[in-house]
Amino acid sequence: MAEQHPEARQGERAGDRRGLERRRSDRRTPVPPWRRSWALVGYGVVGALLLMMLLNSLGGGEPEGPPDEKLVSRNAPPETTVRETEAPVNAPEDAYGQAGFARLVVQGDSAVGRIVRAEMFCEAPGNYTVVSADTVSRAVAGLIQEGRVPAAECKWGPSGEAQREDFLLLVPPALAAEFAATPVVTDAFVERHRVVAELEWVGRSKALALRTAGVFRGLADR
Repeated sequence: MAEQHPEARQGERAGDRRGLERRRSDRRTPVPPWRRSWALVGYGVVGALLLMMLLNSLGGGEPEGPPDEKLVSRNAPPETTVRETEAPVNAPEDAYGQAGFARLVVQGDSAVGRIVRAEMFCEAPGNYTVVSADTVSRAVAGLIQEGRVPAAECKWGPSGEAQREDFLLLVPPALAAEFAATPVVTDAFVERHRVVAELEWVGRSKALALRTAGVFRGLADR
């Protein structure tokens, strides 16, 4: 009897070869929700939205539209400096055509405030915004209303001349009807008012975006 027990124990070990190295029978822990595939996709969408919001905030929003005035978009403050000019004492002088325009330009500041006669072909008047913080003559300062002046874009001299200069004619409200009564003609394929006028020469003005300008003082006979 004693000799059969070791053989029985040896048979038991031979039938179960796994011994202590058998695999664990418990299940693995399930993947948490924040690590699943749909959660990872959601992280990507949220990150893309945050990146777009950051780029929009750095870009400054939508671009501004073009200004509705024809010169500049800044308003003249009430403290705009007025440049005193001598009142004209001489009779109006002729400054017709390219020669008359060139003479006034060459004379520079000495011609400012002078009354001259000229022929111009002008578009309908509109409102022009003046540049802020600039010195203007009293003739221009008296026409500024809420930072704007009424003026018409003109061509100095008839269309037959080889060279015609651009000119800005400021039209006082009291003389707007007189300006509007001038005949409308076809000038270089464009309909413009033919204006033979007396005007106060202002010259090249920073307040008017470096335009050469004058103030309409009424119609002249020619």
